[in-house]
Amino acid sequence: MLNQQHPLLNTIDSYIEPLLKRVLQSKRLGYGPIKLDSASSSCDKNKNDCFKLAIPYAGENLVWNVLFDSQCPEMGPDFIFNDQNFLMDPDIDILSTWVPSLVKWNPHDTDALLNVLNELLLYYKEHQIQLLGKQGERLQVEYSTLIGETEISKEDIEVMMLPLGLKPVEARFLIRISVDYSRLPPRTNKSQSEEAMLLVTFYGPDWNRILSQLFLSKTLEEAFGGTESLHIPPLPPNKYLMDYVPEVIKFMEEKINSVIQCFESRKDFIVGLFLFQRGSLLEYDATEFNWISILLEHRDFHFIVHFHLPSSFPKEKPQITLQSVYHMTSQGTLYNEVLNDVPYSPRWPIRIMVDKLLTYIVENAVQKFQANSIRNNRF
Repeated sequence: MLNQQHPLLNTIDSYIEPLLKRVLQSKRLGYGPIKLDSASSSCDKNKNDCFKLAIPYAGENLVWNVLFDSQCPEMGPDFIFNDQNFLMDPDIDILSTWVPSLVKWNPHDTDALLNVLNELLLYYKEHQIQLLGKQGERLQVEYSTLIGETEISKEDIEVMMLPLGLKPVEARFLIRISVDYSRLPPRTNKSQSEEAMLLVTFYGPDWNRILSQLFLSKTLEEAFGGTESLHIPPLPPNKYLMDYVPEVIKFMEEKINSVIQCFESRKDFIVGLFLFQRGSLLEYDATEFNWISILLEHRDFHFIVHFHLPSSFPKEKPQITLQSVYHMTSQGTLYNEVLNDVPYSPRWPIRIMVDKLLTYIVENAVQKFQANSIRNNRF
């Protein structure tokens, strides 16, 4: 992981460094990686004992300064928060209730700092929920019905009032969309942490102007065929999150079903082509079934046919490329042509589809391709 190799780690005091490394390695804190922004020394030593962390929260970054005193390593850290209203004047009862790992700081526990940050983040979420409740009935009802009337839990939501420390003009709800992503077909770039996050922003005088956005982890986005295929419905002012979020979850489940169906169709196409041309197979994608290449012969003219199956196959037709095994271009590559006007219908059974494409190639395309190959041959 990149965070583990952060160059600033080498500048941190030897007592603090393992505590900080544990934080940067952790996946338990928030919905994204914590970043180490800067480091400094409280007592002009060679090693730093103070640093700044950027913690993802509700689509923003919380900037927290963590202040140790390397001359007193047994003492826990102090904090400066970019939200100046948070823990502005904490008493011992609040800290004992919400941040017990700081009150009972254990300098020998490698997870000591991670535990404190986790507890602080939970309390910060509670702080934002309390602010939410002061902004009128709409936002309070949105939050209470979402966790009370749906399967979304409190742990799946982050709320934030913006701007920090001033009269709020924007309310953000970041909601984890939990569906079974393990159902997705096998992929080359599959990640261990695949998540979908719904960010809903309320603004306007009565919080009735609403913007909803869906954010996916990179490999999950690729599995669904890119952002263009994931246009979630808007959230109108007369609809509440308790009704809207289940619609987004259903939308995601339908997308997963569609990806599975397309995967099975691509697999069936390659299997069908293999059965038609068993002795002609050169290579194929055995993981995602996105492509297959075969060697064909027509009247002593040998040529390669590359089939590329788009992620939305069979809705979108295959791309078929013919490649000569004899003729080179002036750039030193084998001459090839893409076939554009092939017969195709997504409603055809796979067996019929394969048969029609192969027949078209042999009866209609190969002679013209052979003539073009000879005409364009530079060697």
